[in-house]
Amino acid sequence: MTQVNVHQKTLILLMCISLFSLATQVQAVEEETQGSDRTNQFDMDTTSNDTNVRSIDEWSYAPIYEKGGFRAEKMLEAKVFGTQGAEIGDIKNILLDQKNQIVGVIAEVGGMWDSGDRHISVPWDEVVFSENGVEIPVQQDNVEEYDIFREFDEAYVSEQELERIKEVEEDVALGPRTWKITDVLHDYVRMKDGTDYGLITDALFAKDGVMQAIIIKPANTETGQGPRAYPFYGYPQGWRPGDRHYVLPFAREDIETLPVFEYEKYKSVWD
Repeated sequence: MTQVNVHQKTLILLMCISLFSLATQVQAVEEETQGSDRTNQFDMDTTSNDTNVRSIDEWSYAPIYEKGGFRAEKMLEAKVFGTQGAEIGDIKNILLDQKNQIVGVIAEVGGMWDSGDRHISVPWDEVVFSENGVEIPVQQDNVEEYDIFREFDEAYVSEQELERIKEVEEDVALGPRTWKITDVLHDYVRMKDGTDYGLITDALFAKDGVMQAIIIKPANTETGQGPRAYPFYGYPQGWRPGDRHYVLPFAREDIETLPVFEYEKYKSVWD
């Protein structure tokens, strides 16, 4: 009986040691995860607070009018031409990085090549403005090099499926924070105090692809009439693609004197 008791005690001791070791490992994992979560939260908070939102009193349309550029809505309607001048498709979306700089465009091309329409991504430095749209160095013999979905062995993805893709990290992305202009167009806008304000109807870009402003149309006369242009802070201000609404970092009293944006004063690259 004594030998049995010794074996039982030994077995119980080993079980206790195993349970203690397991508990220690679980606690270590939890602490590491919590630390990681705190670090991630710190990074997000730091990112959100690093940007100094300029006073609306320092914001002026004059430089935008003078420099000109192009509207996102117009780019999304632009025809695409190959290097030989033939129309090969149209623009479907605009890709930007976390600094709100265009890094590329998504185009639908290929119908005339008897290969079926497909979506491609073209780096911004390969896009050239033409009289009636944009020119890209894509042709039948190199279109596969630009196929945005070649990783999935699919030559064609419907526009509905394309809209569900929030980040495009192949081909032209500079990192995980690449986003599409359609992630913000037509989003609802609230002021920093939570007041509903309006709708983002357009975005303005300089010819080099730097975002100049977003255009917001107030929802009612209490918050103003006609479209107004505002600086877009995006990622540095805590915005993320897929957010239900965009928070304008101003209060109503800040924007009461902001004038209506006059499109006729904006010098388009296609004028």
